[in-house]
Amino acid sequence: MKKISVEHIARVEGNGGISATIDGNVVTDVKFIINEGARLIERLTVGRTPEEDVSIAPRICAICTLSHKFAAIRAMENALAVEVPRKVHLFRELMHMGEMIESHSLHTFFLALPDYLGFPNAIAMGSKYESEVKLALQMKNFGNHIMKTTSGRYIHGENPVIGGFGKYPSKDELIWIKERAVEFMPSIIKTVDLFCTIDYPDCPEDDTIYACCNPANDKYGFAGDEIIVSTGDKIYRDDYKNLTNEFIVSHSYAKHSRFKEKPYSVGALARINNLGERLEGEAGNMYKKYFNDRWKKNPLLNNAAQALELLYSFERIPQLVDELLQPPEAPEIIRYTAKEGKGTGLVEAPRGLLIHHYEISNGLVSHTDIITPTAQNAEDIERYCYIAAQSLLDSGKEDKIRDRMELIVRAYDPCISCSAHLAEVKKAPEESWKEKIDELKQAESPVFIGVGNTCYSDDGAGINLALELKKAGVKDVWLESELNDNEEIWQNSVNRPLVFLDAVDVKEKPGKICVLPLHHILSNTSLSHKFLPFISGQMNYKQLKNSYVLGIQPESLSKGQKISRPVRDAIEKVLNYMH
Repeated sequence: MKKISVEHIARVEGNGGISATIDGNVVTDVKFIINEGARLIERLTVGRTPEEDVSIAPRICAICTLSHKFAAIRAMENALAVEVPRKVHLFRELMHMGEMIESHSLHTFFLALPDYLGFPNAIAMGSKYESEVKLALQMKNFGNHIMKTTSGRYIHGENPVIGGFGKYPSKDELIWIKERAVEFMPSIIKTVDLFCTIDYPDCPEDDTIYACCNPANDKYGFAGDEIIVSTGDKIYRDDYKNLTNEFIVSHSYAKHSRFKEKPYSVGALARINNLGERLEGEAGNMYKKYFNDRWKKNPLLNNAAQALELLYSFERIPQLVDELLQPPEAPEIIRYTAKEGKGTGLVEAPRGLLIHHYEISNGLVSHTDIITPTAQNAEDIERYCYIAAQSLLDSGKEDKIRDRMELIVRAYDPCISCSAHLAEVKKAPEESWKEKIDELKQAESPVFIGVGNTCYSDDGAGINLALELKKAGVKDVWLESELNDNEEIWQNSVNRPLVFLDAVDVKEKPGKICVLPLHHILSNTSLSHKFLPFISGQMNYKQLKNSYVLGIQPESLSKGQKISRPVRDAIEKVLNYMH
């Protein structure tokens, strides 16, 4: 039995991985692993005012910030019976177009396109495709400008509020946005041609279910009060759980969703499949030119769908501006008096259907439910990766499985930070550090490095443990003071795991022993001291991913050289186990 894993998927937002387990000629399991910790945003909003909520909730992510703001405001206005005039809706639509352009241009050109042109990243791609890279930057900057102009900031703008906007753009600002959108049109047409004519692999291809918002008046768009499903089902906003049916999986911090016990997809490809016939103008022409049955089966076509939506957005902006410039003047904020209510907001984030639901009691949020696109896509991502892995295995192309799975995940444009809202967290067994040390020894002889400061009591635990291991004759044990002038360790440990020995504050009882990935320690855990600059200066990415910290929870970090009894006992326990 073997496992093919992509531990860190490049060119996506957040930290996630994908793995396929193979037993002989059969792929037995595929897991889309979300490593980002739970955001806890839902719980943080409880007990807050509606106004506080629409400021807090978008902090779940800085990539889809305006989509979350938009969905939260729509949900609150539905809960509080706030009806805003048409001009407010138009300004919000313009605001949302900015995020669509910024996000789609980033994904299509910088994250996805290098895969199909044979480059590791967009920087390398720029040497041969300079004009495409520059166009993507210009589009992204334009989208950012719209976002800042309408919401007040590039990220987490506070100008959109319940009942309207704090401030509206001037006539000159709107005219500039319109004229700039028109200038882009020839380049956007070429963009659609480019992404719709890429030779996308036909593995994987299979039918699936698509879900998205159903905009009013049979129009194409990115918001609505109803969900439309490719099965023909239509679901009212407050009945969204009839679609999502969230459940917990053991291998990921993100929940999964199924519709009638089947995986489904959301996103640009879902919108094009469900709403594409509503497209008009050049976007409608391009849809008729390129859309075919493969778009219904191949998730890689999501890249082409995003390009088509870029064209739709650039065409829609001049129409919005023309209507916004007509009387009446910008409306005042609509005030509300309701203290109780329930409401749901449906919005199409760049990555797909985004749902915010709130319950208000005594003027405060009493319940929050946020369901993100990536959490809905997770089941289909695993399914399509399974199909691809088994197909490639059957055709004798096992060596292509890893890259194809990464290609599929990236095509979905996952927003991993958003996906991790509430999930169950399981604690490791008390003695799990022993299993991890054994695992590292079996894979490759590890190198142990003692770090710390012996002048501050328990902070010297790592140094003391390293010295004791050296006395006991354990091989490849070093002190941090020996590293700067000795390059031997880096030359001899390229493919070997590095295990740093240290006092680590993991908020457990003194003497608690744990083995954690170094990257987790650096980003999530309060340490007793800062690691030396060699971590970034001498360790390459491969070494960083293969590095760990054997940590002991300190009791005291006060000045002095005496180590506490619990930490001394832990040192003895590790020494006895490893010697």
